[in-house]
Amino acid sequence: MMRTFVPYGAAADEVPAGWGVRRAVRLDFPGPAALAADPVHTERLRVYLTDLLRPYGLALDAAALAGAGHAYGEMAEVLIERAVPTGESVDLLVLAYSVPDIAPGRATTTRLSHVCPGTPMAFAVTDQGAAAPFTALRLIRAYAGRLPRALLLVVEQPSLPYDSGIPVDLPATSSGVALLLGPPTPGTPTTPLGRVTTGPASAAQARTALAKFAGPATGADPLAEPAAPAAVILGSALAAQAPPLPGAPRVRTAAPGRPTTGVWWELAAELSAPPAEPAPLIVADHDPLSGTLSVAAFAAATEEALAAAAAPGRA
Repeated sequence: MMRTFVPYGAAADEVPAGWGVRRAVRLDFPGPAALAADPVHTERLRVYLTDLLRPYGLALDAAALAGAGHAYGEMAEVLIERAVPTGESVDLLVLAYSVPDIAPGRATTTRLSHVCPGTPMAFAVTDQGAAAPFTALRLIRAYAGRLPRALLLVVEQPSLPYDSGIPVDLPATSSGVALLLGPPTPGTPTTPLGRVTTGPASAAQARTALAKFAGPATGADPLAEPAAPAAVILGSALAAQAPPLPGAPRVRTAAPGRPTTGVWWELAAELSAPPAEPAPLIVADHDPLSGTLSVAAFAAATEEALAAAAAPGRA
């Protein structure tokens, strides 16, 4: 069972007008972190992981442990510096990841709250695979009426020095994406965020939802935007399951080597060169292991259309 907590009385209509993404930053972190080369840290991590794995009959890969991986705290500090403008502050910081950190002994979000301008409330979302950033975004949106200036950090690193016993799609490199969210400010437009949903869905249901969003904008279908067809950003797993989307003017597909950051990496690129005319932008990913479909709507997509398209049972 998973519980999430939002401010008392939080509601969607409390989101400030025009609230959305103000800035998007994406960065690769090639090579291991300095912490990974620290023999004292490596020994402590070996003991920690060995103790955790023993009850499950799993073994540590000592060769893969030494000198590998990246620390999310170090990655996040760089992203914060790039994403938060000088003189501004943040009310809420959420870190989303899937692959465990190489520094599990750290209270990472507590540290990030200390270094981020504004000393924001901070927490992490994990153990949800590709859905973790979408859940984080849902929570940020729920807090927007009371904590409007928010920072979402999506990070991943490729070091997992043991066989987890289940299929794991590891990234090709360490990378991170930062989304600075808030109300519009003079001279700084936002990309408004609509509803964000996550829920169980088969590959067929995922295809149905995407086809509805990316179909021709005739207005006859309640799931189609009357203003313009949607641009779509697909996770690599979802792109492999879904048919071509001829109705979408732009379709971006995340690289297979970015299982968690991929759609957000492409979103950052999309927002760096927005279209001349406003158009709905849909970000979607499907986690094959959990069977979870996650969808986020930006700009003109309606909440009602997103809720209907992402609802289970629409195969």
